[in-house]
Amino acid sequence: MILGAVAAWVMIKILDNKKDKDIPLVFLICICGGLIGAFLIRPIMRIPEVIINWEYIRQMPFRAFVSRFFGDIVFYGGLIGGAISMLLYCKHYKIPVLPIADLFAPALAVAHGFGRIGCFFGGCCYGVQVTDSHPFAVVFPISSLGAPPGVPLLPTQLIEAASLFVIAAILVIVYKKAAGTGLAVCLYGLLYSILRFVLEFYRGDIARGIYGPFSTSQYISMILFVLSLLILALIIKKARKTVNP
Repeated sequence: MILGAVAAWVMIKILDNKKDKDIPLVFLICICGGLIGAFLIRPIMRIPEVIINWEYIRQMPFRAFVSRFFGDIVFYGGLIGGAISMLLYCKHYKIPVLPIADLFAPALAVAHGFGRIGCFFGGCCYGVQVTDSHPFAVVFPISSLGAPPGVPLLPTQLIEAASLFVIAAILVIVYKKAAGTGLAVCLYGLLYSILRFVLEFYRGDIARGIYGPFSTSQYISMILFVLSLLILALIIKKARKTVNP
């Protein structure tokens, strides 16, 4: 995560031709908001579980309760927390949001890619079980954080990381051609939501929460896709009015 944050900042410095003085502070605020959101999203999503199983949960030892409902880091929580922090700060100081969001979009993809490599090294966020002959089969050791040891698994962490680096490269190209329009951040939302929705079908860890046919992340992916599509439609509509008033 630290390497990802450093890589994101380096990318921002390279892409930021205007050298906006607000960027460093917004970047730090997004990191703080992102960390808060990353830690809080899972306990929030487990509120229904607490309500339904309250009679059982109220008898749990305090340490067991904290271990079960707190401590996990969830990317989508970090994305939501960082986005809310950026919006609140920019609105308070009347700073245009879209130019900063566009600048941060490719950097976010790069940082997330490094984070997924960290997931692979740790053994969390692992994939479904595959056969020993599968070309991408990975066997984790006993010391892994969550992956079952000695079992061939699909390395969804590395697949997501590689995909995120590709998305980052696409966003850099888009940003250089349409910086500040909101196109880059909308494209990030569309591409990543599709990627995450598909990859969730190949995840093997059940701690991420399954509600009905989809996981928590898949529901958030649907919302992100629709929201990105709506913002993109508004941006295109506004651009057309500017060209043809």
